Amino acid sequence: MLLIFDLDDTLIYTHQIFVELTEQFLQQMAALGFDDDNVYYTLDAFDREAIEQADAYVPWAFPQALRKTYEFYCERCFQPFDNDQAAAFEDLGNSFREADYPLVDGARLVLDLLAEAGHKLVLLTQGGYDEQRYKVELHNLNEYFAEIIVVDKKTPAVYQNIMQRHAFAPSQTVVIGNSLKSEIAPALAVGAAPVLVRVCQGWDFENIKLTQRVPVVHKLTELLPLFQIADVE
Repeated sequence: MLLIFDLDDTLIYTHQIFVELTEQFLQQMAALGFDDDNVYYTLDAFDREAIEQADAYVPWAFPQALRKTYEFYCERCFQPFDNDQAAAFEDLGNSFREADYPLVDGARLVLDLLAEAGHKLVLLTQGGYDEQRYKVELHNLNEYFAEIIVVDKKTPAVYQNIMQRHAFAPSQTVVIGNSLKSEIAPALAVGAAPVLVRVCQGWDFENIKLTQRVPVVHKLTELLPLFQIADVE
């Protein structure tokens, strides 16, 4: 079978990195005197605004949101805007590009066993090319995949092109990921079988309502029985 894997918060922990960077930002803002309880929600609003405008995750959204939040509070609190401080916040936001992303528990074992069982694995990830390739190379995941694809936005057409390129029908294809919007819904739209991965918290904006139920795994090793591979745990 053709197995199309997502990367972020499916094979590697990504959301947690942004949680940690957000906490650092809030602490630094508080040190500047901006300790309003709504700083987080202001940051979140700016971040969501950029993503909604693009209708997809964009790598510049988070660092830009940090800068805009700082600028907003300078104006609100009648404090002078420091361009160097704003640039430092942007640097903090951009540090996600080369963070130490942990591999999800069981990821390497699952990829090993699925590949050994003869399945063709493709990695489809959304975001900036450089940072996504960095994550792949950080854990040497290249060896598992017949193709690694980085796109700005995942659509049904993207999945159709992958299936056609590798000569697999939708009935022979499984899409594995943590996003209802970017992985599960497009898989259903093209007739592929989806599996929702819930190994960690993800972004709220990736949640949408579905008209049908789909299989859910809470550990990656729970994928193995779905492909008639014994769970080693």
